[in-house]
Amino acid sequence: MDNMSQTFVSPFTAPSTSDSKLLDPVVESTADISSLISDQSRIVNEEIEFEDYLRASFSYDKSGRSPVCVEQIIENIPQDCAVLDAGCGTGNYMSPLVKSGKVKSYIGMDVNEGMLFHARKKAAALRAAESVTADVTTLAGSLLESLPFGDNVFDVIILNQVFPHISDVRVFNKTKFISAMMVEFSRCLKPGGLLSINTCTHDQISAVWYNNAMPEACEEIKQRTPDIDEIKVLLESSGFTDFSFTKDNEPLLGENYWRYELCFTEGYRSGDAIWSLVRDEEYAKALMSMKYGLREERETFDNIAHNAVEGTGHSTQIFCRSL
Repeated sequence: MDNMSQTFVSPFTAPSTSDSKLLDPVVESTADISSLISDQSRIVNEEIEFEDYLRASFSYDKSGRSPVCVEQIIENIPQDCAVLDAGCGTGNYMSPLVKSGKVKSYIGMDVNEGMLFHARKKAAALRAAESVTADVTTLAGSLLESLPFGDNVFDVIILNQVFPHISDVRVFNKTKFISAMMVEFSRCLKPGGLLSINTCTHDQISAVWYNNAMPEACEEIKQRTPDIDEIKVLLESSGFTDFSFTKDNEPLLGENYWRYELCFTEGYRSGDAIWSLVRDEEYAKALMSMKYGLREERETFDNIAHNAVEGTGHSTQIFCRSL
């Protein structure tokens, strides 16, 4: 395609040693690092974010939210690698990757202090474990601005279910921050470095059983999530190649995904951002529809839910490499 040959110019300002600390994951100490987020980035993040993650963070893991495609990621990462977990949330990928024995250094970065509160506890527990030799660090940082790292420092960057939170639906070019982020990833990865992305296609979003009861919110989350073809164009224009796309059937909420009545609890709903997009009238209708379906037609309800995920998968795992 002709447009793939065009080079994207990042709107980010390149980091400089005069205004931010440049982190080398190979030599960084094990102490958790304080904020490297600019005031402007905080303002923009608050304007485009739609979920109260400070509040949600305290029930996020309890909702059943689980790391997916972990075995695939571990299989693809090189030995003694430096890993950046971009938008790490509560750090659910941190423990399985670090304990794989293939990670030399791991930085979990997120903009939300609530999420980082829990990620820091997980990082501290790993550092205290005698069996762990990796350097595990967390950092308050934003994906809406240039990454505070030098060039060619990471072997692996992972990005899991982050796209809806950095899409700016207020403007025509809603993927401008995603495009710029990809350029930053390409800059920070070593040549041939691995980018691991977990996301949902639009069909997979539609297949989630509770999304069907909230069509308006479902369409809005799709607007915030680029579909696979668009993601590939963004990656290619940012200098990535050697793609693989795999459908995965493991629910993001783990086994709790199938415990349908949990959707009536706030803790369960904190595990999926779509609930923050539901307006009051649609929310009331959705809960009424779910309660009726589970009470009167549970077997049919359950069959539809399972068949939908088996047909489309629950998420898509993407691997690609920097040039």
